[in-house]
Amino acid sequence: MNREEVMQMLTASASALELSTWLRTTYFPEIVDRFNRESSRKRFGLYQNEQIPANERNLTDVRTRMGTLIEFELARISNELLPELGIDDIFWSYVVANRFPDLEIRRNNGDRLLRLEIKCLQCIAEEKSANYDTLKKDIDPNTDFVVVCLWDWMPDGADTCQWDTAPQIMKAYVFHAYSLTLLRDTYWLNRPPANLGEGYQGFDIRFAVTCNNSVFSKEQGNYGKLTRIWKKGFEYRPVESDVLLDTESEYFVFQEQIIRSGFDILAKRQLSQLTEADIEEIVVRAESVGYKSNNIAYIIASAISSRKILEFATQQNVEYVVTMTEKYKSTIYQIAGNQANKIARDVKPKNIVSTINQCGN
Repeated sequence: MNREEVMQMLTASASALELSTWLRTTYFPEIVDRFNRESSRKRFGLYQNEQIPANERNLTDVRTRMGTLIEFELARISNELLPELGIDDIFWSYVVANRFPDLEIRRNNGDRLLRLEIKCLQCIAEEKSANYDTLKKDIDPNTDFVVVCLWDWMPDGADTCQWDTAPQIMKAYVFHAYSLTLLRDTYWLNRPPANLGEGYQGFDIRFAVTCNNSVFSKEQGNYGKLTRIWKKGFEYRPVESDVLLDTESEYFVFQEQIIRSGFDILAKRQLSQLTEADIEEIVVRAESVGYKSNNIAYIIASAISSRKILEFATQQNVEYVVTMTEKYKSTIYQIAGNQANKIARDVKPKNIVSTINQCGN
């Protein structure tokens, strides 16, 4: 990056498509790289056996807190980077009001340039429930973007500052906010509940409104959930443009990778707890479906039919097979002779290791 390039982009002097591409491929990879350095991660580390709450309510609070801290750190790092490039007339600012966006780029005289909504999702969270529910009327198609940071607690990287574990951003996804909104609203408006009655599903001036047996209410269920905004092959489509197609493409990558990243972390972490052998990747028909170590395999549930578990286990020479759904609920199989016995079903990730250990592994 150089001064001229950064100034052109951060002052919104480029097209929406150029901005999306640059933020995704150039700017945020640099910011994420700086976030993941020890000098940044040590600010969030857990030290000397500090523990994160295990119960879901307090764990959700921790994730919310981490989302806010990551958002602040991205702005802090950005404000460190700008002077390095000789830029002293623009800065990243926080939006204090609890509404879209989270961060804004402004000139020193206060003129607003870009606006960014930051969403943070923990890789191994069973329900990645961040919402994007800002109405289209409140989105500027020229300056507004949504950035989704995929993160998790990782133990690696402490060279001089000895933390036990600290957050690491795996990837930042960048979406043109207006295009993401069009995809979201097209999908939601064309999938109303079956029991609308005489009402409609739509929007008032403040929020999305749904209807149940002719009674209107604020939509509080699925509207705006980041992982459910759009579906490949959906029969209704908004008006297409280059930037909308770019946003759609990035969204499909995001949908796939957020599930796989959590699976990768959980599978490798738990295999290292269960065995001391090396962890190998499992590839079936040129596609990575999971990992194995010693006599245990972890695989993505959609990759192997339950009827094929015995055949799969025999081919991989393993005794236990753990299949994980998109929400990481697991079924555990133990192979005995010519049978694949289902020893546990719908097991949460935190209970998998103990369940296998209890079976004599």
